[in-house]
Amino acid sequence: MAQTNYIDLLSNVPDLICEIDDLEKICYANSFHKHRLGYEAHEILGRSVDEFFHPDDRNELRTKMSYLRIPGSETKGIWRIAHKNGNFLTFECRGKLTADSDGNKRIIVIARDISEDLSSDFKLHSKSNIKNQSAQELHYQSFFELKMSQFEFSQLKFAFDEHAVITITDRNGVITYANDRFCEISMYLKSELIGNNHRLLNSGFHSPEFFERMYNMIQNGHVWKGEIRNRAKDGSIYWVNATIVPLRSIDGSINRFVALHTLITRTIESEEKVIQLLREKELLLQEVHHRIKNNLFSVFSLLKMQASYSSDLHLKEQFDEAAGRLRSMMALYDRLYRSENPNEIDLKEYIPNLVRQILSTYTKDIKFNFFLDIPIIVKPDIANNLGIILNELICNSVKHSFLKNNSGQIKITLEKEDNKIIFFYSDDGEPLPDSYSLQNVETGFGIKLMNLLVQQLKGNVKVIPGQSVQFHLSFPF
Repeated sequence: MAQTNYIDLLSNVPDLICEIDDLEKICYANSFHKHRLGYEAHEILGRSVDEFFHPDDRNELRTKMSYLRIPGSETKGIWRIAHKNGNFLTFECRGKLTADSDGNKRIIVIARDISEDLSSDFKLHSKSNIKNQSAQELHYQSFFELKMSQFEFSQLKFAFDEHAVITITDRNGVITYANDRFCEISMYLKSELIGNNHRLLNSGFHSPEFFERMYNMIQNGHVWKGEIRNRAKDGSIYWVNATIVPLRSIDGSINRFVALHTLITRTIESEEKVIQLLREKELLLQEVHHRIKNNLFSVFSLLKMQASYSSDLHLKEQFDEAAGRLRSMMALYDRLYRSENPNEIDLKEYIPNLVRQILSTYTKDIKFNFFLDIPIIVKPDIANNLGIILNELICNSVKHSFLKNNSGQIKITLEKEDNKIIFFYSDDGEPLPDSYSLQNVETGFGIKLMNLLVQQLKGNVKVIPGQSVQFHLSFPF
């Protein structure tokens, strides 16, 4: 009895109500289908729902139905449904996904005939004749498209309101519209915003010139984009990425401004945190380099003091050589300390400075020629190894090649060939003894150190005995 009353009640509803199963087949329809669309029950039950929709509307219908994925989800649209006589009527349809007692998915559709609202006693697009449209048909089609545009616009507005903070102001900057999200973010009521202007949100962060440039741009018809820091009603600060678009009236004059804001507070705070961390890192690196430089200088001074107080010439020589190696490291760290990028060393600048520092510690008049056409950028560890090798070479030149002379000349050439660096050192002093060899196990500590550094560079070195010093080193770049 209750079920009979329920069916009778649905039959008296002035809308089309139907149920669609999970195969998109019509499994129930109220009596609306008969007295308004002309179908008998057996003519629609069990048939696919899109058979009754206009061919041009079916793709959109299926797209909207695909959005119904979880029980309770809804969709709506304005579509054309076929009458049995072949004409089409226009319906505003709403669909909601439900589940029956067995858990099977069902779509309940409620469709309201709006054909009378669009054009009195008019039926859209006869299946049999769509070539020649009367003025009435064209008028109806334009009205139909207008209704569709209004519906689509309402959906777009909903999407924008969900994502963006939106305000509209008149030409004088007075707020005439604010969406709910703007009220939520600013913590002001609409009644407090409408009739006011954006100075209500001024955080004092931006200069007057900032807003003057903004207003000049939009008053002249240009779109303004930028980041603004605002203050909410409770005093909290928030950042937005704003786009302000001038709108024109039909005569071409600017009469309104639409402002679309995207909340970026977290992004700005993250950027500020990163900047602060980078500053702290920079200060830390400077402090580390400063301490290393000071410690190296302290050790260097102790070695030089020990050398000056030593009466043993051999021991004095050893202290001086150790101080020289340390001086090479000091030159590198001084370069790192002053560098904007401490991970890159330009050999074109580093090597001449180092050689001048080394030569300044000797009383002999030794000239220095350096040849390098282009900058060669290397990592600090490569520069450090080259610096110590260079210190050993100059030290040996002063001790042995220029032993009998108070003057001499050193030449250094650097080249880059494909993926290799070629380092060539020579002097014009006494030739190397015929028995000289870098592989001699009885050589001094300086030669052994150079061999070790060459291995670390994964390089190859060549020295020709019986000639003046010619040290030829190549290593991968």
